Amino acid sequence: MAADWRSIPKIDAHVHVVLHQRENTDLTLHVAEQQLRAMDAHNVRQAIVLPINYPDYFPLSPEQRIDWLRANNEIQSQLMKESGGRFIAFADCGVDGGYEVAENSRAELTRAIRELGLRGIKIHPSNLKVPATDTRLRQWLDGARELGIPVIIHSNPSGNDPMFDESAPHTIYRALYGRDQLFVISHLGGIAFLETIAGSGYVDVSYALLMLAELYGIPFCERLLRRIGIDRILFGTDIPIFTYEDYESVFDAMDLADEDLEKIAFRNAERLLAGLPPIESD
Repeated sequence: MAADWRSIPKIDAHVHVVLHQRENTDLTLHVAEQQLRAMDAHNVRQAIVLPINYPDYFPLSPEQRIDWLRANNEIQSQLMKESGGRFIAFADCGVDGGYEVAENSRAELTRAIRELGLRGIKIHPSNLKVPATDTRLRQWLDGARELGIPVIIHSNPSGNDPMFDESAPHTIYRALYGRDQLFVISHLGGIAFLETIAGSGYVDVSYALLMLAELYGIPFCERLLRRIGIDRILFGTDIPIFTYEDYESVFDAMDLADEDLEKIAFRNAERLLAGLPPIESD
């Protein structure tokens, strides 16, 4: 019988720390102390804390808003330093306000990694209102590759978004085609989840795994993860939108070997954070 999911140590590859309550958003107030308590209760030893590439993600002073990206990266760094090693924070990115210029993008990413200590970068095409193939994102990808850091790319197309097709997995794969890039497609690719089967890189299960379990059942989800490749799968929650309890019932119901559960729970994330691509499966 497979191990109890809560008993397995975990690295959560998709978490949001939210420092203010904002209207018309599903990202409710969720401060660092709340996240750390949840991690302690569910045997999560570390969490990758992600921004959402949006000026109002953190509460900023008028002075900070002049360069919101720089300020957001500094807050991400502070959250990581104050967590006692529990948070692994990723940098934000932008395509305007001067960051459409490659030199400025490279300088900020280098500062975020080498001076602030951030460990990767998050790209959210739909929030930035650009396709994943936009040339202004290429400079961030180039910088990440040169710095040897992973890129997490939001992929969860919404019918309410005019950029519906622009963050789907096939668009992301087109943007990354021919590049030696360490990357993660988030949310199992969202509603276009089947496209991840033919892709590469890591895939985190946040959000979409719960949706698919409800729509198609646990056996389908188990087969999907195997088809994508267990060595590519990262555990992620999208907290505070979902909870650790939401995922425990799904993983506990899967008929996966202990070794496979450990890969999903933390071993694959360890490879990602060490700068290593997924193990190539036969």
